[in-house]
Amino acid sequence: MNFTSVCKGLALAVAVAAVFGADAAESNSAMIIGYPDNSHDNAQERVAADFFVNEIGGQLITPAEISKIDASRVEAIWIHIDRTNLARGWQNLPAAFISDEIISALRKFVEDGGNLYLSKYATQLIVPLQRVDAQYAPNIVSEGSDANPANGGPGTDVWTVNAHLGYWKGFLAPEEERDMTQVYDRRGHAIYNNLTVWPAKAGVGFSEFETDSYAMLGTGNGSEMHREDHNCMWDLNAYQYTADGRNTMEKFEAQNNCVILGTWGHVIDFAVAGIIDFNPAAEGQGRIVANGLAACEWAPRSGANAYHRDLKQLTANTMSYLARPGQTGVEADGIVEADEAPVYYNLQGVRVENPAEGLYIRVCGGKAVKVLVK
Repeated sequence: MNFTSVCKGLALAVAVAAVFGADAAESNSAMIIGYPDNSHDNAQERVAADFFVNEIGGQLITPAEISKIDASRVEAIWIHIDRTNLARGWQNLPAAFISDEIISALRKFVEDGGNLYLSKYATQLIVPLQRVDAQYAPNIVSEGSDANPANGGPGTDVWTVNAHLGYWKGFLAPEEERDMTQVYDRRGHAIYNNLTVWPAKAGVGFSEFETDSYAMLGTGNGSEMHREDHNCMWDLNAYQYTADGRNTMEKFEAQNNCVILGTWGHVIDFAVAGIIDFNPAAEGQGRIVANGLAACEWAPRSGANAYHRDLKQLTANTMSYLARPGQTGVEADGIVEADEAPVYYNLQGVRVENPAEGLYIRVCGGKAVKVLVK
């Protein structure tokens, strides 16, 4: 497989109509920003907020507008915190996000049925919101300070999100240890609708992962990009559990009433959680989706992100999932060239070159559907 053909295939699902649209979440969603307006110089948060307003059609809530944090007015609120000088711990987040007033307002919002999307360093708010105990706070945190900022650096690989969790246990473990019931395929979740599939063992010489994942950040052609590399997520092996489970992923989910949706692209065991869907803590309360993956970076310092459309789509899908309970996520029309060949997988996730009769997963243009081959 040559580099040009792989890049062409990966680009097909990227070329989509810009139809995230104002009706994606209508006025049902809002975003809390940590500044009086969105004209500040923090590119990571500013670019995210510009997208939210201009392409999602949501409203911004400033620190002076806490009264707008009201579940009777909005279904879902996004909080995105991404800065270079933050130490680990929610108490070290910017003051605008951790005042007694805003924490109380957010707690009431969730108690009243409002839903939250917490991204990057904002995942740590899961603790003061009393959704998890402090011992289960994010513990993979890219720390920085004014004197030693977390500036990241250049790289040529593509950063992806893996939603085919526990893949090693089902496919790569010693044969006597394999167990397909410990493979958790979350690729059908609404947040992953219409994302670019980075194929397993892509054949391009970099980012050669064992299973398909979703491309989020990189030039895609082997040239350099400077990324700030801010993770704020969960090392599942580092916690003590009282809940039962066959592995750390099951234990964490049982302990915290949640579903792990994604991890780093190269992780195929149960070690790390990057995106988590926290179920409502009680009937009538809201849910919280937390995404602490460095791959979801809005403003790389240099290099054009070939998968910025996918970051937008993931965000739009997440807000739609939260703002319209029961919906499957934002739809966007994937552009599929006539000569693009579909790829087939059996129901165990194994690629099949020449499918015989039976049920398969057909992937084409970044979309996966179940089909019956006769």
